[in-house]
Amino acid sequence: MNYTPILETERLIIRPMTLEDVEGHFSMDSQPEVHTYLRGEPLQKIEESKTMIEGIQSQYKNFGVGRVAVIEKSSGEFIGWTGFKFIEEKEAINNQFGFLDFGYRYKKEAWGKGYATEAAKACMDYYWKEMTHFKLNALTHIENKASRNVLEKIGFEVTDTFNFDLWDIDCFWYELKSEVKF
Repeated sequence: MNYTPILETERLIIRPMTLEDVEGHFSMDSQPEVHTYLRGEPLQKIEESKTMIEGIQSQYKNFGVGRVAVIEKSSGEFIGWTGFKFIEEKEAINNQFGFLDFGYRYKKEAWGKGYATEAAKACMDYYWKEMTHFKLNALTHIENKASRNVLEKIGFEVTDTFNFDLWDIDCFWYELKSEVKF
């Protein structure tokens, strides 16, 4: 089954990533500010974005799900990504695997405009209609208040704190507790 639909909101188009998104992805993921609460290593070469998008496309093929591009309707510009990633045993997070991780990342020029919440709501509407057979979790750096706000608005609650050893950062572990009507 394919769980990578094209979703549309008032201001956004949310769709599967393609290699045509490489420049927009690199523009976002090369910004140091974007990595403030991540591993602190912005991308240095556009080839890194190509490799990441190819990895996402492999997830579409292997699991029918993966992160998706967020496009601003008014400009047609790639402003970030959002959506679900299936976590395999070899990628276990907080000693857990076999679930979907909900996440997002946006270029700094898109911050503070409500895009993350708008896209997250669209994704969660889709989740509640089509994907509830998957367990859904999320994580965020404990100091990333903006990200925490988005997760909590869409029905996630903190259930644990842990060290995300892949990046050596302290995180909140979120579980989806309730469907929020938007």
